[in-house]
Amino acid sequence: MHNKKIEYNGHSSVISIADTCPHCGKNMEPHQVANLFDSPSGIALLTFRCTISECMKYFVLEYADSSQYNPGNLVNYQYNGAVNVDISSNIRKLSPIFRDTFIEATIAEFKNLTNITGLAFRKSFEFLIKDFASYQNPEKVEKIRSNSLNNVIDMFYKDMPKIQELLHIIRRIGNDETHYYREFTDIDVKDLKKLIYNFSLYIDMILNIDEFSEKTS
Repeated sequence: MHNKKIEYNGHSSVISIADTCPHCGKNMEPHQVANLFDSPSGIALLTFRCTISECMKYFVLEYADSSQYNPGNLVNYQYNGAVNVDISSNIRKLSPIFRDTFIEATIAEFKNLTNITGLAFRKSFEFLIKDFASYQNPEKVEKIRSNSLNNVIDMFYKDMPKIQELLHIIRRIGNDETHYYREFTDIDVKDLKKLIYNFSLYIDMILNIDEFSEKTS
């Protein structure tokens, strides 16, 4: 969420607004189109348009306890097209395709598309693994991209044994989502999602250390 200055019933107001488009799920600064205030209910409806060129769709935000001069409190509801996923700016910059795929997987989970959710999370994991390995080994990018996920984990995470163990666990759970018969009957896609997200937090920490190490050296 962030604050945005808008024009409301002929006055300037500051409102809280989401950081992402409810349709495409991408970060953007929406363009205000119109507003409507319903006095009896105290509800304000503000219409915006996504500024992402590939999207440009309209959406409405509802504010309760509003007055003639100021929108009130944002009503927390979601469109069916996107869900909120907390992925750091470091991760988005490191691996944009991981971010997009992870969000798509989360949308599939939200819509209860059980046959494709695990596959999408498994795919997002491979992008994250290879992009982070490429970040740490820029001279071996092509080798990383062309190798199997199993080999990349073995070759480029061998100096981090516990992390390597975690990655192979995630890989096996992810691969299980592609099999005719499930091997791990007491583990589900929520566990897969949680472990991938936890690994992204570890990467975020490493990227922060690198950034501030450079600034303080």
